[in-house]
Amino acid sequence: MFRNLPAAQFGTSDKANRDNLRALGNAMSADAEDPFDGVDPEESGIPALFTYFGQFVDHDITFDPVSTLTKALDPDGLVDFRTPTFNLDNVYGRGPGDQPYMFHGDGRFQLGDAMTGAPGTHAHDLPRFAHRAIIGDPLTCSPFSGR
Repeated sequence: MFRNLPAAQFGTSDKANRDNLRALGNAMSADAEDPFDGVDPEESGIPALFTYFGQFVDHDITFDPVSTLTKALDPDGLVDFRTPTFNLDNVYGRGPGDQPYMFHGDGRFQLGDAMTGAPGTHAHDLPRFAHRAIIGDPLTCSPFSGR
């Protein structure tokens, strides 16, 4: 990603690099702690929902089907294959013509099993295949993506 930056140095020799990285790793490690209820001073207090919501937004407005972690790419040459609006295609897909397994024959979006946790509602889960939600984003969770 930053190929114009020199490699990081953590010492004046390879041995010093290894020793300093080992010391950093040891400083970042801790023994297992017993779980407890209440405020944890090591936690930020930000609910986990924000992590998942942030990833959802990212997957909705950015998509690059040719990116790979095995080769360097020019960040200025990347093309975004999605629009900068909330299309929700990462959930609903690209339509029955392109992803027919997500839709009924009449074009309605398929729903999964009825949710049982909220009495009085008619909410449904997403359809699932081998316990994985079938959604439109092939890079996230689709069992049909081959990933």
